[in-house]
Amino acid sequence: MLIHNNIALDKKELEFQIQSHPSYPSLHAVTGVLDHFNIDNIALDVPIDESTLTQLPKCFLAQVSKEQNKEFAIVINKGLHYDVIYSKTKKSKLSISEFLEIFTGIIVGVEKTDLVEEHKNTNTFFKNSLIAISGLILLSLFVLAKPNLIEILFFSTAIIGVLISISLKKQELGERTILGNAFCSGESKVKDCDAVLTSKGANVFGNYKLSDLSLIYFSGLTLSVFALSMLQVNLSLIYAIGLLAFPITIYSIYYQAVVVKKWCLLCMSVVVVLWAQAAFVGFNFETMTLTSITTNTILITAIGFLLALSIWNSLAPQLTDLQALKQIKIDHFKFKRNFNLFNTLLEQSQPIDTTIDGIPEIVFGNPKANTQITIVTSPFCGHCKPIHSLIEDILKKYPEQVNILVRFSANTSNPDNALVKITSRLIELYHTQGPDVCLNAMHHIYNGQDVEQWLGQFGVCNESSLYFNSLDKESDWCKANALNFTPVILINGKSYPKEYDRGDLIYFIEELHENNIINTSELQTTS
Repeated sequence: MLIHNNIALDKKELEFQIQSHPSYPSLHAVTGVLDHFNIDNIALDVPIDESTLTQLPKCFLAQVSKEQNKEFAIVINKGLHYDVIYSKTKKSKLSISEFLEIFTGIIVGVEKTDLVEEHKNTNTFFKNSLIAISGLILLSLFVLAKPNLIEILFFSTAIIGVLISISLKKQELGERTILGNAFCSGESKVKDCDAVLTSKGANVFGNYKLSDLSLIYFSGLTLSVFALSMLQVNLSLIYAIGLLAFPITIYSIYYQAVVVKKWCLLCMSVVVVLWAQAAFVGFNFETMTLTSITTNTILITAIGFLLALSIWNSLAPQLTDLQALKQIKIDHFKFKRNFNLFNTLLEQSQPIDTTIDGIPEIVFGNPKANTQITIVTSPFCGHCKPIHSLIEDILKKYPEQVNILVRFSANTSNPDNALVKITSRLIELYHTQGPDVCLNAMHHIYNGQDVEQWLGQFGVCNESSLYFNSLDKESDWCKANALNFTPVILINGKSYPKEYDRGDLIYFIEELHENNIINTSELQTTS
């Protein structure tokens, strides 16, 4: 849906944000994550008729009924028909009447705005580019060795086997791949990759599973064929190994058909590759000669397979740990972003009266909002820079839901002090030139602009007596409430829970706003 609306986001980050949302896999998780990325969205329950469809976007997320279950699918209006996409490999082409039969009326539409921060995973592109370049270099070296046809075919199928084995392992770990989506999506009564890969029979030798052995075998085969071809050595030993691997395919087919009674198409693709290699050897059996199998050939082949085994033994535990850490991270964020837990900790703190009468102060956002965030900060505090970035992010996403009161802890006994000059001028800028100018000036100083350059750009305070008085009152308020260090965050007068990172605040703004509305309504009802 995002792609069809020309919105580019990091897919892994998007997937993580959705999975770690406390209400996942509900619709609220989807809309919440869209809000997180500043993507303008709306969720509606619309009438189910043709006139309504004409008013909907060309592409939207819709809830549909399928086989007595309800699920969400991407719907694309093609004019005379609708493309309904359930996954990368599952989609259907429906007429208008057919679509209306399964449509429940619930939709989510998105629109690209200037606030959307698009992210493309340049790191992944760079990594894939390096792999592609390295592969081309190795392939060029192999071609320069002038291999014969069977050597080319054997080497090619070995590489294909490596790629399938990687997809097989990722499928086993729960990751999505192109091959995995193509072969393993849409499980049925006879097809279920996960059932085969997680069964007891998938463990062959101790902790080694079929997916592990497949990856080790094809990696070792690839390394050995490459090394022997570069040395212009006959591949009779490799062909013999290819024939010896053939019986394993019989076991794989028997196990899937008789024991598990489910088919893993990725596993079967490995079988097909092994059969192909056996066929290549069978058609060229006369090229195999025992005399060509020398000690050097055995050593080189052994080194190739041992190298593949050693590398896999080093990587396998790390992959398992990374997968476990990924799930722990998702569970951690889901737990941490639970608003009820956050609010319970927030309510435990004693409230502080944030009122200072009769002085001009800086208040961003909506002054009438029922959620007040008080920030005690200083432009020269290193820990305050992230807080200013947090203020900017909150104001971008929730300008009407919050009012953000900014206070400074500054001693005005020395008027020539840089801190006093800047903070007094910031308050003056807010009241003379508006919040946007003030926020821009804060952005510059909190991001490390030189003091003299800042004063040259934004000037010095003209009404020093008025704004020095504001700073004095704010400083006295800080001392009276024992707020001796910056930064400090108060939410409706209550201290921000120390168990949470300050940057986590942005995840709770919407629910704080809704909770405060409920509390206000209850107070009005009881009074």
